[in-house]
Amino acid sequence: MTEEEIEIVAEELAKIGGVSWYPGREKGTLMRVVSDRYRDRARIAIEALDRYRASKNASVVQDNGHREPHTPYTESNKDEIRPGSTVVYRPPGDRRAYSCRVVEIEGSRAYLAPILRACTDWVSIEYLTPQGEVQQFSSRDKN
Repeated sequence: MTEEEIEIVAEELAKIGGVSWYPGREKGTLMRVVSDRYRDRARIAIEALDRYRASKNASVVQDNGHREPHTPYTESNKDEIRPGSTVVYRPPGDRRAYSCRVVEIEGSRAYLAPILRACTDWVSIEYLTPQGEVQQFSSRDKN
């Protein structure tokens, strides 16, 4: 991502940001300044697009490329990747890393399930929404 890309996206975000009209507002051609807020949002959007493109390219390589099975250097068998192992996975192009459990291994690929510690604790029922209500909300949004 370059500074020029950030500026271009920030300018577009500033254009679509909307302008409120109110009595006494001065007429003029200046809508708004392209501020750091728009630049930060542009960086986030470009990073998300880069992550998407990197994961798309990685999946094409994984699915179409012939690769040898993953055999990391280990001094003992306790570090071997097998179903049930916990691994830390960083998707291509992403800065974040996720703790995951290996569910299944097929050839050179592993099926990972994220370990969501944030959702594995006691929570108040008032913050939960039944699935039926969620489906009603989503069907109303589509109409």
